[in-house]
Amino acid sequence: MGNCPLYAATFVVTALWDVVLRCMSEHHSSLPKVVQQRLPFIKYLIPYFKAHTVLAAALIAGFIGTTTQMIIVQIITYPGAPSSVLTTLAFLVVSFVVSALYGFLMKSSGLFPVLVRTYYKHLENSSLGVVRSMYHDGISGLIVQCTLLLMSYVGHKLNVSLV
Repeated sequence: MGNCPLYAATFVVTALWDVVLRCMSEHHSSLPKVVQQRLPFIKYLIPYFKAHTVLAAALIAGFIGTTTQMIIVQIITYPGAPSSVLTTLAFLVVSFVVSALYGFLMKSSGLFPVLVRTYYKHLENSSLGVVRSMYHDGISGLIVQCTLLLMSYVGHKLNVSLV
């Protein structure tokens, strides 16, 4: 079985975060101004989500998150809970780098044309270009990993295996 529970949890967490982003993008004009200004990428997702059903977008996100996780755990072991701060930090650094670089694979594979045509096009249409999209992909990976680590921590405290 190995990492199957981790992969299943990664799929679900990534898909659920995608649903959250969808809700935020669909109600972008209702979000606080500070969120609209500080997180403009949420608006860039509007055409992407219009092209996909909730389920389709969540499945795509879950697939991307899980396949990225498969690469990450080939490089570094998932720390779970309890873990040292240094072990967890190393895991998060590797997660950020792999997630940031995974965007290149997504764009070059041709498997995600709507994502490239909508979201990535807007992200890369700035002075920072590709670096900006890498940063966003890396942060997305960290959000998923931090959610999973929090689940591991809570599960450890409750003596239940969540991840």
